Amino acid sequence: MRRVSYAMTLAILLLLSAAACHHKRNAAKAPAEVLPVETLWAKGQAAMKKHHAATARKYFDQIALREDAGEYKNKADIATADSYRMEHNVSSYAEAISRYQTFLAFHATRPEAAYCQYEIAECYLEEVQTPDRDITPATRAQEAYRNVIENYPNSPYVADAKKKLQRVSDILAAHEIKVGDFYLKDKDYGGAIARYRTVIDRYPSYWNMPLVKFRLGEALYRGNQPEEAILYFRQIVQEQGTTQLAKAASKRLAQIERRDGKPPSATEKPDKLPGGPLVEPKAKNKHWWQFWKRGK
Repeated sequence: MRRVSYAMTLAILLLLSAAACHHKRNAAKAPAEVLPVETLWAKGQAAMKKHHAATARKYFDQIALREDAGEYKNKADIATADSYRMEHNVSSYAEAISRYQTFLAFHATRPEAAYCQYEIAECYLEEVQTPDRDITPATRAQEAYRNVIENYPNSPYVADAKKKLQRVSDILAAHEIKVGDFYLKDKDYGGAIARYRTVIDRYPSYWNMPLVKFRLGEALYRGNQPEEAILYFRQIVQEQGTTQLAKAASKRLAQIERRDGKPPSATEKPDKLPGGPLVEPKAKNKHWWQFWKRGK
């Protein structure tokens, strides 16, 4: 009897264990809760506000896969690109640009298209470094800002795109000046003249144009073209008043007159060129009390 009772008890325990395992398997297979698209969007936006880009993308990716996403599909596509740009590194900029470009390829006439084109330009601008480094991002930013202005002239991004375009143009001009300075130092006066002329012709709104004209005049003077050099030095004297650059130009004019148009000899050490920033310095914030002073 004891053996029978023991066997029955064991059988009951096995049945209960099997039932518990079956219940667990069914619980594991239970479908996850499907959140409304609006809720996914709200959660993604909340993550973006906290700068949790990767978390935000998880919600946006779910929206992209939903057949009932409707207009949230396009919003999620753009928001995903925004999340990559938020990470601020070279690879994330590349991914953001790719996604903005994909949206433009399929939705070039939608209201969001201007925003995507502007953000492409912004990504390139954030990759721009100093004028002596690779200028490829600056060249691409220039093209992207121009596309904003030309393709979406009525968009709210045009005014800022024009300002940024001038900034990019100054950087590209500064690059040409840096190369011209290298040629001038290396006594390749033809190469220097070509670079300085490029700035004057291609970037006429460059912020420090008097400095470029002085450099060009110097290259012409040293390259045995004093007649044209005189024109640039005189223009600087007339336009720059009592600045150091005007004084340096006056000195050059006096030297050309003393030499009767002859350039410096090959053995003569040229005077040091007047310096100046190539890229416009960022304006410093005024202290609060300075705004009360008249004329400040």
